[in-house]
Amino acid sequence: MCKAVKNNVTLPIGGQVITEAVQTIIERMGITKAAVFLRETMSQPTDYLALKEKLFAKTSAADVYAAIKAK
Repeated sequence: MCKAVKNNVTLPIGGQVITEAVQTIIERMGITKAAVFLRETMSQPTDYLALKEKLFAKTSAADVYAAIKAK
């Protein structure tokens, strides 16, 4: 199930995204490397705001929207 927001953009529900991400990681890295990665990332506190700044510091919301829409 997805949530609809303004401009007819449909956002997936968080659980679906997590499931797809884990499946993708397993497919790309294999089960052993994926298990190590998931253990390391899920067992430690993460400052998501700092991560967001690092990944998207010079990217506007409009840029992100355009990139998503292009796919």
